[in-house]
Amino acid sequence: MANEGGRAPSWYYPTGTDESVFLGTDGQIALHAIRYRDSGSEDVLRLVDDATGLLLGPTDRRLPKLGIFVGQLRGEYYHQAACKAGDFSPGAPLRVVAEPDNEHAVAVYDSTGEHKAGYYNKQKARTVARHLSSGRTLAAVSFRGTRPGKSCPAVGVIAAEPDVLTRLLEPRPTHLPLPAHLR
Repeated sequence: MANEGGRAPSWYYPTGTDESVFLGTDGQIALHAIRYRDSGSEDVLRLVDDATGLLLGPTDRRLPKLGIFVGQLRGEYYHQAACKAGDFSPGAPLRVVAEPDNEHAVAVYDSTGEHKAGYYNKQKARTVARHLSSGRTLAAVSFRGTRPGKSCPAVGVIAAEPDVLTRLLEPRPTHLPLPAHLR
């Protein structure tokens, strides 16, 4: 399917600065996480805008303004055994922990807290660390990774306050527009 310019239409929401577009009339986050098979045939979670069905990229700069911290972890190479031992499959609960000796380092562990997958990158870690140091709680799930026993070359995390994460993970209502990649 092509648009008037002859290019295929994007499945992704256009970049911008107005995060209020992702709030419903009730003031709640108007995004949901869905299962998605990426171009490498890997099953991942993606955020979808409720109003349009367009996907949001994990680097969308509006997400932190909504208290949603998405990041591809760094340092998995150094934690390969832990990544393979823990459950980092898409949707698996994770723990986000500020490192006590480094105020700008935020580690991510499996739900047991025993297996460290890696760290948020420095820029995102600063934002997440500020959020945590203010006394707020973050719940997290993996958006990319593998089950225990499988090699895990990449782990991605979605973290938000528990009520926001619960909202993101609720089943997407069927009356909403289909996700763009399914049209």
